[in-house]
Amino acid sequence: MAGFGSTILRLFGRRHLLAAGAGLAIVTLVFWIAFELTLNATVREAEIQAQRRLALFDRTIEAIIERFHYLPVAISQAPETRAALDRPDDRATIEAANGFLSKLNETAGANEIFLMEDNGSVVAASNWWTLTSLVGTNYSFRPYFADAMARGRAEYYAFGMSTSVPGLFLSQRVDGPDGPLGVAVTKINLGEIEATWWRSGELIAIVDVNDVVILSTRPDWRYRPLQTILRTRLESISSQQRYGDNGVENSGIITDRWFSRGAEFALLSGSDPETEGCFVLEELRLPKHGWMLLSFSPLAPLYGSALTLASAAALACAALLLIVVLFEQRRRLVAQRLADHDRLELRVAERTEDLHTMNEQLRGEIAERIRAETAEREAQAHLAQAARLASLGQALAGVAHEVSQPVAALTTHLASARILAAQDKDARISPVLDTMGKVVDRLSALTSHLKTFARKQSAAPMTTEIGAAIANALDLADHNLRQRGVDVEYRRHRTIWVSGNPVHIEQVLINLFTNAADAMADKPLRVLSIGVKASGDTAVVTVSDTGTGIAPEALPSIFDPFYSTKGPGEGLGLGLSISYGLVRDMGGQISAMSPPGHGATFTLTLPLAQTEPARTENVIA
Repeated sequence: MAGFGSTILRLFGRRHLLAAGAGLAIVTLVFWIAFELTLNATVREAEIQAQRRLALFDRTIEAIIERFHYLPVAISQAPETRAALDRPDDRATIEAANGFLSKLNETAGANEIFLMEDNGSVVAASNWWTLTSLVGTNYSFRPYFADAMARGRAEYYAFGMSTSVPGLFLSQRVDGPDGPLGVAVTKINLGEIEATWWRSGELIAIVDVNDVVILSTRPDWRYRPLQTILRTRLESISSQQRYGDNGVENSGIITDRWFSRGAEFALLSGSDPETEGCFVLEELRLPKHGWMLLSFSPLAPLYGSALTLASAAALACAALLLIVVLFEQRRRLVAQRLADHDRLELRVAERTEDLHTMNEQLRGEIAERIRAETAEREAQAHLAQAARLASLGQALAGVAHEVSQPVAALTTHLASARILAAQDKDARISPVLDTMGKVVDRLSALTSHLKTFARKQSAAPMTTEIGAAIANALDLADHNLRQRGVDVEYRRHRTIWVSGNPVHIEQVLINLFTNAADAMADKPLRVLSIGVKASGDTAVVTVSDTGTGIAPEALPSIFDPFYSTKGPGEGLGLGLSISYGLVRDMGGQISAMSPPGHGATFTLTLPLAQTEPARTENVIA
């Protein structure tokens, strides 16, 4: 080792080694100072950003709650509610109170509105007609009832015992001339707050007076304490029955908390990488509700940013030191290299020009190759779609041919049944046979239209009353809509006649209604809205839903054949493509729009009929 050290000293010299050691010490010092300053700054910036976000979320919560604060007071002063509390055994007053609360809730948009007697029993509710009706349930054990009876009004967040839906209960005492009559309660579902937080990408939670999370962007945090609760206190919390049947999951979210660098930090443990590790914890107390709003900012990105900037500073310092050393060496070699430098620059310029020319040629060849490959892929895709559509047309023609024979036999049997019914003079079976005849006629019309996928047929001009077409389509889609629990919002307007085959129009509308029902299958609010109006020489039909909507990148392709946003095995991707072709053949247009965060709206535009037919109903051959 002594010999190796002597060799190093001889090669580099003691002075050079001392200079290298001093440079390394300077670089290390710069790295440490830059890391500390950057980390402190990033932690402070994360804390400031968290404070701003929490203040914004606080205003959002207050705005949502304030929107419903007037409801309990308005209910307590309404004559319908006072009459129901004065005469709880009078069925007419109870029905009037139920209707009043239902209509009021349709306008206000609260989760539930109900009225309680002075003994805590619910006498009327906005959901009186549902399976989870609150009418007849006694909630005298709920604090929002006792506090309202004692102080006039109360506020309480809890899990719904009947509906299994959590919410914020706002209650107001209903006073009578001889004392309290009961309590008016409004339940607010704060789920839209969680949705807003989730879209922001933040890690946010609200804890109540028991330090239990009631709202969060993490579903697995809900009804868990910040830190594990003692058994004696847990039993007291469970007796409040505010967290549903399962109660509190006593596994703390935070493992440890400490203060450092002017901020509070929290250590979270879990199986999810997004909620594991150290976080900057920021709190905002909401004394009005007894809540605390928490924001968790991950510390790892802050450390990464500080390490990156500190490394950059150390590298810059090292580069600066190297520049100083190299500048001294270069100063002694400049004179020798000037001539070589000029020659080298000339050769580099010539070589650069050659490379530039070759690069331009390569770019042209690459662009031409890309265009050829793109055209080839598009041609292959079009050929594949054309082959599939041709096969589909042949299959549909075969299905239409096979189905038309049983339909013809059914028509013959129905005619025979009508003759027998007429001979027996049985008036009860005639309406049934007429209804069956209409269904068989519709099957016959549909099988004849299936043949249009195999060959082009000329059709005589037809007119359709758009209201009748919508009614028929709703009738045919009624089973699917009821099965999905979809509410239909439609007001039939004046008679509007359009040019087009009624079966085609009904087929398009049925497809739009069915797609809307499928899109709203997993939504709590399922409303199908239908609008009709005449605009110039066209009729415009809009079909809107409250579903998940259509992604912006999918909108340009939804009318393409075999394109579907549904899962595998749930659709062929032909419904909208066929609808598009049918509407186009009738001289109309169909388009779709889906604002982010809302459902989809399809607009169907059809030309108005030049002359209205003499009769008000269409006959389908």
